[in-house]
Amino acid sequence: MNQQISAQSQKLLLQIGRKIRKTLDLNGIWQQTVNSLGPTLGASRCIICPYESSSLQVKVAAEYCQERFLPMLGVELSLTETPHFMEAIATLEPVVFDSFADDDPFGRQSVLVVATAYQEQANGIISLHRCGQDNLGNNIGDRPWTQCQIEFAQELADQVGSAIALATLYQERSDRVTELSHLKKQFMLKASHELRTPLNHIIGYLQLTVDDMADDPIEERAFIQEAHRSALHLSKVIGNVLDFIQLSDACQTHADLAAIRSQEKSSDD
Repeated sequence: MNQQISAQSQKLLLQIGRKIRKTLDLNGIWQQTVNSLGPTLGASRCIICPYESSSLQVKVAAEYCQERFLPMLGVELSLTETPHFMEAIATLEPVVFDSFADDDPFGRQSVLVVATAYQEQANGIISLHRCGQDNLGNNIGDRPWTQCQIEFAQELADQVGSAIALATLYQERSDRVTELSHLKKQFMLKASHELRTPLNHIIGYLQLTVDDMADDPIEERAFIQEAHRSALHLSKVIGNVLDFIQLSDACQTHADLAAIRSQEKSSDD
């Protein structure tokens, strides 16, 4: 942890970070971040936007905002029109921006932007706004961000970046497990039908033969041939089911090994 941050700030930082890391829910992480960081640094508004390198837009996913100011929750922002966002993403360093128009719709006068990241890859943007007067009537719009505040925001962003990466991995894995479970259920329902149909045919034709229901040897032989064909079909269906089970087990083993290797690599880094 940066030595420029006071002992009291370090303690507060650890407390906030601990709360954020307690959950694997992305929405909870985002909201906990803005609710903690905004009041702590005396911001009029604090927003967080998830970031994906494949998109040139970000959306405000969570917000802390004082009542007198226009909320930004759900607003989509173009990265090409917010150069301070682009700079924070590119450098992974805090950026202070105060070149807003007097009629800015959100009342911003000065913002502090920090990117959240994991393994040097940005995965979110935190933006703290100062918009004129605070709740006590003090004009904070033109108040400069102190070095301690900037360091505090950066330290917390580092922790949030790791929490976002872990929660994202957990969510993706949960989605894959749910999808696989659904596919297995569909397969087993279809397999059950495919197993029962030839089995019923076998039982039916053999029962007719055992009960001497055939009119003559030719029909009796036909019953046995039908039972034989159904038995061959049943054998093929059972083989497909066993192959599916083996493939599923192999895929799960591969996924588990990949996850272990990824964790080992992260530990080594």
